[in-house]
Amino acid sequence: MTAPAPGPRLTSIGGDPLDPSVDLVRVAIRAMIVATLAGVGVAALVLALVRLLLAGAAPTDTPSAGPAFYLLVGGMIAAMATGAGTAWVRLAAMASPFRRGVFCLISAFATFVGALLATPVHYRFGQPGLLGYAGLCLGLALWLGRRR
Repeated sequence: MTAPAPGPRLTSIGGDPLDPSVDLVRVAIRAMIVATLAGVGVAALVLALVRLLLAGAAPTDTPSAGPAFYLLVGGMIAAMATGAGTAWVRLAAMASPFRRGVFCLISAFATFVGALLATPVHYRFGQPGLLGYAGLCLGLALWLGRRR
């Protein structure tokens, strides 16, 4: 007796092979949440470092482009890259690099939006609140990233 012939391979609209045991929607949502939280945590740490650099500075109407400026801009770019890179790694189950790239861009932008919440946290709770916000975001990213 011979085994039945296998059916046609399951593919996406773009022709990418699909594994029916993997829920790609769940993978994508979780990857974007983990990536955004990781990026926001890095951004909050960067803002905490910038506030430490500016702690002893006298108020001025003409800010200079000193080390705090470069740390803020470079740190935000690094935070967005952290969000995009984490999303890329977490989306390894997706075969399409185009789709992975789109989700990475969404995670990078969401990192920037989530980092905007760090400013009111700093004004309300100060430096400890900012560090707590960073710890909360990074801790949640690690916890969600390890869950299956």
